[in-house]
Amino acid sequence: MIHYHAIITGRVQGVGFRYFVQGEAVNRGMKGWVRNTDEGHVELKVEGEQQEVLDFLKTVREGSPFSKVTDMQMEQLPEFAHYQDFRIKG
Repeated sequence: MIHYHAIITGRVQGVGFRYFVQGEAVNRGMKGWVRNTDEGHVELKVEGEQQEVLDFLKTVREGSPFSKVTDMQMEQLPEFAHYQDFRIKG
């Protein structure tokens, strides 16, 4: 199991990007959350099996048909939050 935090920048607000991320996460059995930031970015935290999380993050980096990801900063977190599901926050 691994736990990642990511900040995604680009055209990622107002284009359904959080719903895209949530759908990908749920389909892959990921746990965590995604939300918009006040700075116009999208932030997420995700937990799951290593290869599944890395594949998920690669798909998020590629973006949805209506988004344009220009950068994605990621860091692996040392501790687990034990999320119950994957949800859109605030």
